[in-house]
Amino acid sequence: MLLALLASVAAISEYFHIPVSKFTRDPTQILNGHPFTGILSNIGILFWCSTAAICFFSAAIQWKSKRSESLKFLLFSGMISLLLLLDDLFLLHEIIFPKYLFLTETTVYLVYIFIIFIYLVKFKHDILKADYVLLYFALGFFSLSIFSDVFLMEENYIFLLEDGFKLFGIVSWFLFFVRTCFGKTQEALDSNS
Repeated sequence: MLLALLASVAAISEYFHIPVSKFTRDPTQILNGHPFTGILSNIGILFWCSTAAICFFSAAIQWKSKRSESLKFLLFSGMISLLLLLDDLFLLHEIIFPKYLFLTETTVYLVYIFIIFIYLVKFKHDILKADYVLLYFALGFFSLSIFSDVFLMEENYIFLLEDGFKLFGIVSWFLFFVRTCFGKTQEALDSNS
């Protein structure tokens, strides 16, 4: 898989005449940016990644324990976390989708809201069995972040407000799934002993 990734980078580099270093080096180095550039975003990405990993790992434990009711919930939770991770990491809703797929940022937000709504309806029983207040906090913080992004003027401290709400949302999301996955994993281990 890693060889395929490296081969893809080489092929894209050759085809589009982009130096390989643009794919391999840190963006802050390439752009001669300050070392603290994007620090809140990077911390958020670490929390997204941790959440996705915890959900997928817990799903694997559920699968091994033959607990299909929790397996679907954890798999979908991991996939949504992975989608949001990739969006944040590669600026999908801000740059990639509008520039290459001609989807406005608002359209992408609406698609994400629809996906999360379907997820909440489909897995409401799993969510209500968990410490769901943390999930509601996460969704509330995300809503405040989106509101700040869409409706407030882009000024210095507005970025702190928007990105601060987003970071609080990501950490609340992470805490919800850490607690939920711990509980589901404990149930699976108890049922096997």
